[in-house]
Amino acid sequence: MVISAKTKISKLIEHNAATIDVISSINKHFKKLRNPLLRKALAPRVSIADAARIGGVPVCVMIDKLKEIGFKIDDDCGCETASPKDKYRLRKKDSDMRKETIVELDVRPILEGGTDPFEAIMAKLKIMDENHTLLIINTFEPIPLLNILKKKGYAYETERPENGVVHTYLEKFDGKGKEESDGATVSELSFEQAEQKFAGKMKEIDVRDLEMPMPMVTILEEIEGVAEDHALFVHHKKLPQYLIPELEDRGYKWVSDEIDESNIKLIIFK
Repeated sequence: MVISAKTKISKLIEHNAATIDVISSINKHFKKLRNPLLRKALAPRVSIADAARIGGVPVCVMIDKLKEIGFKIDDDCGCETASPKDKYRLRKKDSDMRKETIVELDVRPILEGGTDPFEAIMAKLKIMDENHTLLIINTFEPIPLLNILKKKGYAYETERPENGVVHTYLEKFDGKGKEESDGATVSELSFEQAEQKFAGKMKEIDVRDLEMPMPMVTILEEIEGVAEDHALFVHHKKLPQYLIPELEDRGYKWVSDEIDESNIKLIIFK
């Protein structure tokens, strides 16, 4: 199989299952690939270049490891022609961020409390001056959040100043982001109408007691097994903001019914 920096991890694994062990050996961040649920949810969304950025390693390190198990290289990443000095250098950041006024937000205590920091991050961005830079301090690179914010016109960079700490910088850029359309995923049905339509044809799951990111992983795993004329009924703590773009990308619709501050019901269907 011929691969490039743009090749999805799922395609590598599909072609050669040894990919899991090879990539996992490169960096501890990649050991999550050994978890079948996480692998199924993330591998189709992440390319070799994305994985290299998440793990904080040069793309060519991953490319060379994959060559060892028989993959051939389409050299759009430059790994075949680069000098040894350049080959294993981390790529320069894609954006030229100002970082003139930095506002810090450490979301680690929020995560330790079992809460999704999405609302805290969005609230901070809402009150910030658009010329300022938000620094999110976390233990991992929040790829789902970054994908949402890119559509809203934000650029980002990530750094790893020390082991187990990830700094993500966010700035509003001049180009117009692609705003998300609620109508693309929210069904025209009300929650009650969806309940009636799929009565007797819903699989019910409860993810309220699962630690992040298992609620999202579990929902994406379960929804794949739901027939087209059936639905998935989910008990969740709150509306899962990271999940919504994934559902949109996969062609699903959803309705919700908020019971209280820590209890919301979702019905997800095609």
